[in-house]
Amino acid sequence: MVEGVQRRKELRRKKRLDILAQLWRLLALIGAAGGLGWLVLRNGWILEGPTQVEVSGAPDLSRDQVIQASGLHFPQPLLQLDPARVKQRLAAALPVEQVKVQRQMLPPRLTIRLKEREAVARAQRLGASGLEQGFVDRTGRWISPRQQAVSGASRLPGLTVVGWQERYQPSLELLLNGLPEAAVVRQLRFEANGELWVVSGRLGNVRFGPLDDRLGRRVQVLSHLTSQLPKTSGAAGARALDLSDPEHPELVMGTSTK
Repeated sequence: MVEGVQRRKELRRKKRLDILAQLWRLLALIGAAGGLGWLVLRNGWILEGPTQVEVSGAPDLSRDQVIQASGLHFPQPLLQLDPARVKQRLAAALPVEQVKVQRQMLPPRLTIRLKEREAVARAQRLGASGLEQGFVDRTGRWISPRQQAVSGASRLPGLTVVGWQERYQPSLELLLNGLPEAAVVRQLRFEANGELWVVSGRLGNVRFGPLDDRLGRRVQVLSHLTSQLPKTSGAAGARALDLSDPEHPELVMGTSTK
C-alpha cells in the first residue's frame, strides 16, 4: 500500500514537470514569434525608393514633385510613416483641394491620390508686407504663386480678382461659377467699403453693391441683360450699370464708378 502511494506521488510529480515543460516551450515559441514579428514590422515593410510611391489624380504634378513636397526620404519604414502628416504637407505645398494617403503592406507601397486646384483667375490681396499677387481656384480659394509654379500650368487666366479676402470666398465661388461667359467678365473688384464691382467686356462697369443674400439674383439679372443688350462695350453714354437693386437695374450716366 505504501508503494502505491509513492507511485501516485511520482506520477503527479512527473505530470507537473510535463506541464511546466510545455509552458516553457509555449513561452519560448511566443517570444520567438514576437521577436520575428517585431523584426518584420521594423524592417520588413520598407519603401526603398520613389517607385514604391503611387501618385494619381494630378496629371500636372510629377511623382518627384509630390515626393519632394511630402518630405519623404528613403528608405522609409511604412509603419513609421504618418499619413496625416504627409497629407498636411502636400495640402500646404501643392495646388490641390483633396489629398488621400494610404499605406499598403503587401507589397509595400504608398498610394497618394490628389485632386488639383485649377487657377481660374489671377488675384490681388493686401498682406502684411503689402500688395500680394496670386491666383484663385473655382471655389474662390487663394493659390500662392509658388503653388501655381509647382503645378506647371503656363496659361494665365484672363480674369482678375482685386481686393481678395478670405471672407469673400463663398461669394466669389458663386460668382466664378455663375457669371455668364457671354458677359466677358475681366475683373471682379472688392472695394474697401465692401461693395463689389464687375468689369464686363459686354456691359462695361457693373456695380453689384454689397455682398448680401441678393448676390445670386444680381448674377441672374446680369445674365439676362447680357443676352438682351447690344454687343457693345457698355451702354452708350453710360459710365456704369447699377445692379445693387437687382429688381430695378439702372444706367448711371456721367458718374464715376468709385
